[in-house]
Amino acid sequence: MSAQIGAINSVNALISKVFQQPKGDLADRLNSRITVCILSVSAGLLLSAHFMGEPINCWTPAQFTKDWSTFVNQYCYVHGTYFVPLDQELSFDEEARQRIKITYYQWVPYILALQAFLFYIPRFIWKTMMSGSGYDLAGAIRYVDQFWSSIRNTGDGFKYRIALFESQPSLYIWDGLRLARKKNSEDMALYYIVSTVLQSLNAWIQWFWLNSLLNSPLYSFWGPSVISDLISGQDWQTTGHFPRITHCDFNRRRPAGVQQDTVLCVLTMNIYYEKLFLFLWFWLLFVAVISTSNSLYWVMCLCNPRKMRGTVDNYLQLDGRSKTTREHFYKVLGKDGLFVLHQITLNLGDIPTSYLTIAMRNCCPDMIENSVDCEKQTLLPTEKA
Repeated sequence: MSAQIGAINSVNALISKVFQQPKGDLADRLNSRITVCILSVSAGLLLSAHFMGEPINCWTPAQFTKDWSTFVNQYCYVHGTYFVPLDQELSFDEEARQRIKITYYQWVPYILALQAFLFYIPRFIWKTMMSGSGYDLAGAIRYVDQFWSSIRNTGDGFKYRIALFESQPSLYIWDGLRLARKKNSEDMALYYIVSTVLQSLNAWIQWFWLNSLLNSPLYSFWGPSVISDLISGQDWQTTGHFPRITHCDFNRRRPAGVQQDTVLCVLTMNIYYEKLFLFLWFWLLFVAVISTSNSLYWVMCLCNPRKMRGTVDNYLQLDGRSKTTREHFYKVLGKDGLFVLHQITLNLGDIPTSYLTIAMRNCCPDMIENSVDCEKQTLLPTEKA
């Protein structure tokens, strides 16, 4: 009981960690958080069922002792079983039985764990590249989020909030960009595009691999074909996909020689495997499509920075009293600065990012290499309005 409670607490902790800030864009959440969580939780639960439950139960002859029955269950689980419809005769050809042997069910938890690991690799590569860029993007997002959380419910006016953002978060962002550019690291957007392309490739490769793993010669696409079979009333007893009842052969040494026995085995886990892999087939396809769209979007943004300026322009229209022209602001901000603001928008939303953008424009330095002094450059009063 305590082990089950511990497993449930671990799952709850993992799920809560998945949905905590910062989140990133939709494709990043789908790949590195939600999909990793789905695969990891599924792998953990199935692995627990394999070790603590009865993944296979074979129907042995009445003369078998309990120890013999236990041995048969363990042998068939490790050695594998094969499916033959009950209305067909069993073939005595050993090669024919080997061709239809089912051995995947022992490896499903490990396959899911490997898939989860592969889905996290692009995120790990992104973090590794960012650690060498000189800019702590995750730290900047957390800082702005914590600052916004501390003032969002204070009832302060627009001008006072802008002044607060000028005195703290805008300084943090400008100084971070200045330090990063001293390392000649202005490729954050390029690093992110690399990670999105890797996410897209990984999702497609895993989907094609899963489709080929589950497919039969009769199907081109496994997911829709299985749904079509279920709608038409053709279940596992006809198609042989994830069969619940299989056969297992084992040999016994007898005084007269070696005797081969064949028993029926129930694979209860196949009930869950069928639903799980049917869900994963469509889920991976969905993630692959979203990831590809996201990659194309970021490639267009890198090739055409004006596309990234659209959202920032909307923020700047909220307050037009800054003496800093938009052209100068964008020149000093650069592609990396636009990327940072875009990521803050994706993680925290439009409202805090709009305050931050206006404040950064109000205390925009002449050059990014210069230190930023917002107290001298601010154009707004510091009293509440």
